[in-house]
Amino acid sequence: MYCIYIVNHALLSHVFRKMDLQTCLKTSLRSKYQKLKEAEKSLLPLRICYQNNDSTSPTWSSHQFRHVDFSSLAAHFLSVCVPLTDVLSSDRRLFISNRAILTLGVDGIGKTTMVQRFALDWAEDRGHGDIHFLFVLNFWELNLLKHKLSLIELLQTFYPDLKGLNASSLKRDGVWFVFDGLDEFNLTLDFSRPAARDVSEASTVDHLITSLIKGSLLPGAHVWITSRYSAVRRIPRNYFFKETEVLGFSDAQKERHIRTLIDNEDVACKAIDRMKLSSSLTFLCQIPPICTVMANVLNNPLEAKNRFKLKPLTLTQIYTLASSVVEASNSGVLGKLKKLALLRMGEGSVIYEEDLLKTGITVEEASAFSKECPLLLREDSGLHGTTVFRFGHVSAQEFLAASAKLDELQVLGTASLSESCRRLVDEVREDVNGKWDVFLQFIFGLIKERSLLGPNDELFVYTKSMFLQNILFDEVDPLLNSHIYNNKSSHSASQRQKQKHPTIQNIWIPYKLQQSASSPQQWEGTENPHRGKKTSDRTRLREGRPSASTGWVDVG
Repeated sequence: MYCIYIVNHALLSHVFRKMDLQTCLKTSLRSKYQKLKEAEKSLLPLRICYQNNDSTSPTWSSHQFRHVDFSSLAAHFLSVCVPLTDVLSSDRRLFISNRAILTLGVDGIGKTTMVQRFALDWAEDRGHGDIHFLFVLNFWELNLLKHKLSLIELLQTFYPDLKGLNASSLKRDGVWFVFDGLDEFNLTLDFSRPAARDVSEASTVDHLITSLIKGSLLPGAHVWITSRYSAVRRIPRNYFFKETEVLGFSDAQKERHIRTLIDNEDVACKAIDRMKLSSSLTFLCQIPPICTVMANVLNNPLEAKNRFKLKPLTLTQIYTLASSVVEASNSGVLGKLKKLALLRMGEGSVIYEEDLLKTGITVEEASAFSKECPLLLREDSGLHGTTVFRFGHVSAQEFLAASAKLDELQVLGTASLSESCRRLVDEVREDVNGKWDVFLQFIFGLIKERSLLGPNDELFVYTKSMFLQNILFDEVDPLLNSHIYNNKSSHSASQRQKQKHPTIQNIWIPYKLQQSASSPQQWEGTENPHRGKKTSDRTRLREGRPSASTGWVDVG
């Protein structure tokens, strides 16, 4: 009898200790995501699907606008959206050794919001009842940990109230680790290194992460990782049990989001009509931040007279209007921010204090600017009170960078500007992944907005010539298509050009549609009858580039 009492007492102590730890963890998560709770009513359900690896898709290092395009294609034709609960519970029905899940999505699509809502639902007992411990860790904050520490010490660093956390607490079922933002992690993940197996053993942060993913450290734990497409190659795909993808707004969600931001129903309807006038803007508004900035610009009382006269509205015009609102009151910081955007093209998205200082911006100035114009710059705080910043969206950075570059070139005069832009076109076209395509589209769009070059300038003659020469050989760059026919001439002129070249539409469009329905392996065996060996070799060197021409966007 005495032995039974001892056993039961020990069991009850363990249960109460677990409940205390769980309560502390839930309290911490509720406090951490309080702001999200306040905005929950305005949040729309996210669309998640299992990734179809056999579908036509750009290379992982391609510009992320391409991934939005192919995500939409997959959503309509290849994939079925599923609830997040299904994604996170699907592996519990089978015995498997690998319990890692990957969720991909472009910048601003809602990955972090999805993670935070998931954590808040669990913390407020609104679902996921079979999860006992849920640890949310941001990769950008993990960058700040330079010293060796054990997994328990790492968790207590982020969740200081978990003082009683020990090995036995973590070795039970229902333990989840959520690592958000792999693309923001600065350390190398070396999966060839022998894995750690003891939660009390000190090691580097990257080593602890790889050991968790491999299942060597806490084999029963579940790991969920979110990332942009550009960073997915950092982890071998065989470690993931499931791969999922966050899709953008549906057409109905775009309209609901616009109505949430614009109280006046008449103005909201006009904004929706304005979006629908442009197929590119309709496409881009799948991304919540872009949909938000468009709605805010069209809802700005200062633009009441002009906001509905732009036909069609482009992303260049949207960002021009957004930046003009703050330029009058904060032109100094905006000018420095443009230079910072150009300086950080191709760099990570997280901006630290030392990055700001490179262009003379103080943390205080950046913080004030982010409050005045969060559409262009956002502030975030984390571990040890560290404050970091991000551009409102990657397209906002590309717009500001293009504006800074054009400011530099504009000083040179018209002739030098035209020549410099021609060189810029050639340089951008050499990038096989198209990472600078949107930047160059903004350059062209701003040239038009500022009326810097005439429609018959040598720059446009040059780009038109390239477009017409290459269009039948699967080497056309989408940026040329967008800006020759949309940016530098009127709509009627665009139609006249297309009527002069009916064979372009008759041959090019069916050919591209045929490609969009083929697999990457089939592309390699597809030969355009007009293409010679030299062109084929070049196309193979630019693997992934041909697919980008399908459904590409015009931001200018």
